Amino acid sequence: MEFILYISGKINPLQSVVVLAAAILISSFFGFTKKKVFKKFIIAVGSISLFLAFCLNIYVFISMGAFSDSLLTFGIMQVIEAGIIIFAALNLLFFISAYELNSNHFVKILILLLFSTICAVFIVISENFILMFTSLTIFILTIFQLVTSLNSSVSKTGSYTLRYFLRPALTVILFLFGFSLFYGASDFKNLGQILVSENISNPLTVLGLIIFGVAVYLYFFLFPFQNPYLGLMKRARSSSNSVIWFLYFPAGFFMFLKFSELYSFYIEKSSLYTSVIFIIVTFICMFAANLGAVKTGSIRRIMSFLFLYFIGVFLLNISMFSTGIISKSSMEWLNIAGIFLLVFSFIPIYSVFSRIERDTGSDSIAGIRGFGRSNIYISVNLLIIFLSWSVIALYIIPFGKYFNGMVFSEMGAANMMLLAVIAVVFLFLMVNVFRIISVFYRKPAGGAAEKIIFPKYFYIYITFFTLAILIITVWCLMEISCIETGFMDFKITEFSF
Repeated sequence: MEFILYISGKINPLQSVVVLAAAILISSFFGFTKKKVFKKFIIAVGSISLFLAFCLNIYVFISMGAFSDSLLTFGIMQVIEAGIIIFAALNLLFFISAYELNSNHFVKILILLLFSTICAVFIVISENFILMFTSLTIFILTIFQLVTSLNSSVSKTGSYTLRYFLRPALTVILFLFGFSLFYGASDFKNLGQILVSENISNPLTVLGLIIFGVAVYLYFFLFPFQNPYLGLMKRARSSSNSVIWFLYFPAGFFMFLKFSELYSFYIEKSSLYTSVIFIIVTFICMFAANLGAVKTGSIRRIMSFLFLYFIGVFLLNISMFSTGIISKSSMEWLNIAGIFLLVFSFIPIYSVFSRIERDTGSDSIAGIRGFGRSNIYISVNLLIIFLSWSVIALYIIPFGKYFNGMVFSEMGAANMMLLAVIAVVFLFLMVNVFRIISVFYRKPAGGAAEKIIFPKYFYIYITFFTLAILIITVWCLMEISCIETGFMDFKITEFSF
């Protein structure tokens, strides 16, 4: 036992990575198998390793505390981010196993999934510039291989896949250029050193941050009318779309969060014009996403546009910080809360819609017409999940100080614009939600709705996410009503703006 603890201390905080690496090693012995019994064994190995990695990620922090050196950092934020990555990968294993079990490349696909998860975890915990860059580069290459393998039998996706991932490739080049500027300007090898040095105001450091900003834009593909992304989402297999949504996007976002303190330093010194630019870009991204969802009849595209809307919410948090309406710590926690909402709502919605598309052979919104009449239990679960998006209305709270006896004109031009953006894009989001829900319960043109048969485990899977949302809601209501939960000291509603 002491030997195990000794080894655990030496590899801290890489325990979860070691578990996933062991699963890859075991899976590699069955790389060319086509027998389902071995494939199911690999699924079990992958599931157990991801579950253990998730638990170890939390346990190691509780038992050993925070960790930081010249290469790695492991604090409460890294625990949360790595936990989200591993949880998303566990759900991706579910999607891939459900839809790709008969594929000749099935074991290869699972190995790529586990390896990309390891790279994403390294992105989260890396502190050194070289390790960050290497982790991001290998992660993007692995994701490209994973998406390509999942669509190897699908025609007309190759060009869209290549064009879509050319942008992350350009992101890697820009990150290399930015890191080179940082290193050349300061001779430091990690972000923590720059933050406490005089070189933070060096023009090369500022130029590096601008380049990182462009790289992040290209990586996230924020503007909703980019043809390669939408073309890929429309044509690719459902399992590969889920990889882009639940692994590619979160990992990139956590990479961006590493530079939040540097950006915060310059935003806090910025002028009104910088805030206005942030607000305009935020409005364009969020409004265009909602408008695109309204104008299309494809469920895949509707969900793609709405997903991009939630990516725009992160820009909204930065805009609110730039105007001084929220603090830096509030911006960071709102971004993490946004990732939680994104993962816990989109995963079950996506699983249901992809199943409907598989059974009906169409991704038209007409395919879900009457779904609420024939599949009552699952439709009620989806209704609760969709309604959870209304929590975005709480973004009005920071503006409350201007409505409680203060003069409205003291809000300032930037904050007035920001409040208008929040109101407009939230109304558009609710219009899109109402559109989907109304189609659920609308009578089909052909009469009675055809019931779609879901496996029993599917009901358990959807119920898990619904219960999680309901538990958090009840928890918040109990705290607001001053009812002591007695579960832990942490209180959700004590979030300070």
